Amino acid sequence: MTVKVALDAAGTGEPLVLLHGLGASRRLWHRVVPLLAVDRLVLAPDVPGFGESPPAGRGFEFGAVCDALAGALRRPAGGPFDLLGTSLGGAVALQFALAHPELVRRLVLAAPAGFSPRPRPLASTAGALADPALAVRRIAGVPLSISPTARRVLLWGAVADPQRLSRDDAQLILSSSGRATRLGPALGAVLRTDLRPALARLKAPLGLIWGERDRVVPISTLETIRALRPDAVSETIARAAHIPQLERPEEFVAAVERVLARLAKVETLP
Repeated sequence: MTVKVALDAAGTGEPLVLLHGLGASRRLWHRVVPLLAVDRLVLAPDVPGFGESPPAGRGFEFGAVCDALAGALRRPAGGPFDLLGTSLGGAVALQFALAHPELVRRLVLAAPAGFSPRPRPLASTAGALADPALAVRRIAGVPLSISPTARRVLLWGAVADPQRLSRDDAQLILSSSGRATRLGPALGAVLRTDLRPALARLKAPLGLIWGERDRVVPISTLETIRALRPDAVSETIARAAHIPQLERPEEFVAAVERVLARLAKVETLP
């Protein structure tokens, strides 16, 4: 069955695809898409099972998700594209690059999940609790987010300085899980997954971006990936945590551009 993936497109030029994280949607890219689309075609889909995209198959199967995204992106991209994934989207992006290498020119992972596997019982329990936990946070948190102090509590670890974040963006983060249908299965899947062996099979040039104050996927994971892939190009963003595309959009875009430029140079070396 073909999955109709919800997709936003902006700009013209070399294509760049953005994959969002767990409990989010393509709307969380809204501050960086206009900046990236100045000289690029930017494609931002809702990962199947999130936002306005229906799920691909039962549960959250990386293979089915990647195939659905490939079917949705192939025509609008018009050829190979740069792929950037954050958090859960980073885990999907890496598996996508392995499953559909003909479509991925360069791969950029921003604080990707999938590099700290948990025991299956723990992963299953966390997955089962994800939907009710995020529902409570969403229902209680959206009205409370008018308070800078409440934003600090609700967004601790995900945002470096929640009090600085606008109320609208705080509410966007808290409410974006509302249409998700695969929260629990996706969390369980990514917690069980160990993507470290996959790095050895990756052919696309690899870039990494991390917020220095990320507590969701700690920056220590960056060193884990660097040890496995010393050829990876990396950038860190000061005063940013797990969602730099919202709290530090200009710095995030600058980091993306620098990483892609450095990877392009690597490609041209003899």
